[in-house]
Amino acid sequence: MVLDNPLRRHTVTVVDRVLVGEDDRGHDVYEDVERPVSGCNMQPVSSAEANDGKTQVVTRWRLAGPPAMGLTALSRVKFRGVLYEVDGDSGEHGSFGGLLDHTEAFLKVVSG
Repeated sequence: MVLDNPLRRHTVTVVDRVLVGEDDRGHDVYEDVERPVSGCNMQPVSSAEANDGKTQVVTRWRLAGPPAMGLTALSRVKFRGVLYEVDGDSGEHGSFGGLLDHTEAFLKVVSG
C-alpha cells in the first residue's frame, strides 16, 4: 500500500543534457531534453549576497523527489519559472518497507 505524501505536491521539470551525435569535426553534440517529474517537494535552504563592486546572489533549494528520478550533477531543474543547477551529486535514499524512499538533491541559482 502506498500512502499519498502531502509534502510531495510539486511538479518540477528536469532538464537533461543528452548526447545526440557528433558534429563534422568529431565533437560531441548535446541536446537539452525536458521531462516533468511529479511527487516532488521543493524547499528554500539559503540565500547569500556578495557585493564586490557587483552584486551577486546565490540561492539554494532542497529537492526531494521520487526514487530513481535520474538526476545527475549535469541535470538542471526548472521550478516556478526558475532554472536551477544541481549542486553536486544527488542521493538515493531507501527506507525499510519503501515508504520513505526518495531522491534528494541541493539546487542553486546564481544571479548578478
